[in-house]
Parts: sequence; structure tokens; C-alpha cells
Amino acid sequence: MATEISPLELALQSRLSKLKPKTKTPGFLRSVVERQSLRIESALGMGYSYDEIAELFSEQGFKCKGSTLKKYHLQVKKLLDDQNSPPIPELPEKKEATQSTQKKS
Repeated sequence: MATEISPLELALQSRLSKLKPKTKTPGFLRSVVERQSLRIESALGMGYSYDEIAELFSEQGFKCKGSTLKKYHLQVKKLLDDQNSPPIPELPEKKEATQSTQKKS
């Protein structure tokens, strides 16, 4: 028994089969929010909104909306509260190269 597929359904099928992942690394934005959770919390404490912080993320190449940032940030806070865990460690600060200041003979 043959079932006829409409041209619209064939076109949809073709488009869906050609979809590529929106991000190269699944969960990347979530991991960035986790690592920056203390700084996000600090910015919120200074009066910035999630939308304003998300704009900073977007300016640095991390496309996100304020609602997504808020969702991920609140999930991190809840996880830390539930586990009574210490905050997620911060990334190390960049160290100035001391060898570049040496004079050449």
C-alpha cells in the first residue's frame, strides 16, 4: 500500500534533513554562565538587569537573551544551594609576562 506524500511535506522533509546544529558545542553557553555566576550575581547586585548582562554576553560573541541568561543563572544558584556547595571557581586572571621586560644584550 503506497502512501502519497504531498510536495509540501517533501519540501519540509528536505529542509529538516539539512538542518545543522545552532551551536558547535552543546551546553557551551550554560557552562559559561556557570563559570561567571559570581560575576553575574555581582552585576545584578549593582542594579544591572539580566537583559543588560545578556547584551554584554552578546557583545563578546555569546549570543543569548536575558531570559535564557536568567534561566541558566537561576539553575546554577539552585544547584549550589541544594548541594550547599562552594561557588564554582573563577577563571584564573591573566598574568603579566615578566620576561618581556628584560633588556636584550
